[in-house]
Amino acid sequence: MKERTAMSNIINQTQNGKIFRCSGCNKIHIEYKNLNFNFDEEEYKNFAYYFMELDGPYWESVNAHVSFRKKIIVPVGHRNLNMLLDNSELQELKQLFSGPITNQLELLSYFNYDISNN
Repeated sequence: MKERTAMSNIINQTQNGKIFRCSGCNKIHIEYKNLNFNFDEEEYKNFAYYFMELDGPYWESVNAHVSFRKKIIVPVGHRNLNMLLDNSELQELKQLFSGPITNQLELLSYFNYDISNN
């Protein structure tokens, strides 16, 4: 019996992260430091947009009083789990999300195309 090997298409990468699409499951996978997120296109677009709109210095200032070393606190979908970042990590994530698929999805969304059929 032949094993099916899924190939991945790297969308973008930085020193600490990589975004790729798996040909086996067709999900978009985000690896950043020790975190992993797996999304369909719409979920990915929403996740990337959220990070692209975050103002790091603002949130570091707002959360200056909290005990965490990293002051940018991002809820990631589970009530007991947050992602903690400093501004340099946020900027790296923004760089990671500025890859070709994010730009393509934003363009398609802007023109109101149904991206689920592409």
